[in-house]
Amino acid sequence: MRYFWQGTRLLALLFTSQLSAQVPQVQLSNNFPEPGDGFDKILLLDNSYTAYLHFDKKAGIIVNMFDGQHKPAATDTVNAKLFDVNALNDTEIDGIYEINGQVVLFLQQLVKMKPRLYRLILDGKTGKLVQEDQLGELPTIQHRDVVVQDNFASHDFYVAKDPRSGYYAVASFAGGELDKKETPGERVQVYQYSPDHQQIGHSTSYLPSADYPYHGYLDMAVHKDQVYLVTTPLRIRRNVKDTSAMVAVSRIHDTEVKHQLLPYTANMQDIHANIQYIPASQKLVLLLTNATGKGTKTPGVDMQLSYLDANTLDEYRHQPLSLDKISAYAQEKLKYTDPYTGVPQRMMITDDGKTTLLFENIALFTSGGTNAWNNMHTNMNDIGVLTLDSNGIVQSGLAQIKMQIANGLYDPLFLYRRKKGQWMFRNRIQALNTTPYLSFDYLNTAHGNYILFNDYLAYLDPGGVYTDKKPLRYLIEANVVCYNAAGERLFLFGTPETYKGYYCMLGASDYKQEKSQYVTILITRKGETRQANIAWVQF
Repeated sequence: MRYFWQGTRLLALLFTSQLSAQVPQVQLSNNFPEPGDGFDKILLLDNSYTAYLHFDKKAGIIVNMFDGQHKPAATDTVNAKLFDVNALNDTEIDGIYEINGQVVLFLQQLVKMKPRLYRLILDGKTGKLVQEDQLGELPTIQHRDVVVQDNFASHDFYVAKDPRSGYYAVASFAGGELDKKETPGERVQVYQYSPDHQQIGHSTSYLPSADYPYHGYLDMAVHKDQVYLVTTPLRIRRNVKDTSAMVAVSRIHDTEVKHQLLPYTANMQDIHANIQYIPASQKLVLLLTNATGKGTKTPGVDMQLSYLDANTLDEYRHQPLSLDKISAYAQEKLKYTDPYTGVPQRMMITDDGKTTLLFENIALFTSGGTNAWNNMHTNMNDIGVLTLDSNGIVQSGLAQIKMQIANGLYDPLFLYRRKKGQWMFRNRIQALNTTPYLSFDYLNTAHGNYILFNDYLAYLDPGGVYTDKKPLRYLIEANVVCYNAAGERLFLFGTPETYKGYYCMLGASDYKQEKSQYVTILITRKGETRQANIAWVQF
């Protein structure tokens, strides 16, 4: 099915707020069917166009372009020759970006059990495929995994883009147990690309293979023609005194590679990370989480921030993340009796180093049944927001009550991965897949900060404290809400009723902070009838 609509319609909504007289403008496309099995992503482009991509397991990749007035400009179906659009079940999306005014898709696909990475470049006005490349191939996935202290040796492709330019990088990790003929140093390769998609660097050297023959990918950042790679070097422990896992930060420029091991990370378990570059100070900020107390009655997550020199990789300091400010807010405003606990979902840093950290209180559990995907669940609960100044000192914290149940298990930094457009089709069951509608969005606009999420519809009228909260399990129960900095609840698309609700596909959304413009897919439910619209919200 092609999704192409003629015309748009405009709604003006007045927020009753003590903080601002801002009148957000909501513009909707014409109606179209609720998106079905597949994946959806929207990009707000620098040329004022909007690109809406729908990945459909039957129809392939459908691209709809809207002009600066949000009117339909073009529609097209991607006719790739290298990438098999009919094999989305064996595909994962490693990133969707605007680069050099074009929409660029990085798609990984299993071909005869070997992962291949493809780059598809689409025109920024017509959506037509203008270039297609295979960027690499990994050995077969049919191997024995290497796991050290719950850290896996990676066997995958990874993509990262400079948020301030069109430079980007691709990292290739070959995992699995080494055979006698393999050279460990060649298992990790990094390719650098300019905004015009030309390869400008390639590095294969890494940590001394005798010390750490295996590597787990954690994160990667790009600043122009420099790449910063964060990994977990792994080695098989011979005795209890051996350091078997540690975090390493590497600076890569062309073929020059520099490494820094972080001693305080020795023997961390189940590590997750996000690294970002600060232009004003030429520093790196590294957010780390690791599991603590595994196998005990009190498992937890330890969180650290590390600040490093971007050129030398020398560490200025590292500090634990305290959620005391969020806890104080929750206890005062939300009637909490215990401290707030949550895991980092996204780190947002300004050019001068001010940091906003987004948290979500998550809990993993399993239920009975025969279907493995249906058995695994994640409670995606209360939101926490922490702000830090450029020196890493906590300035403020706030919390927002939320309770959702997702099918499947979700690791920390879920919102960070969702922002990049990452998605895996394998083993997804559409009837159970509410993932694009769960978690939340945080918008820093010219008129204040806002939190958006889909809430449990029946909870909206009576109000209450967090102990009264009921979980959102099914989309038929959902309605999108928007909270401002004062904690006031706003309805962007209309007041919900028992038979009527409005919920948004947050996983498809995009936001341009410099324009305070947000775009998402709105689903309107009236009884058993559902319809969809692209919704542009000007804050």
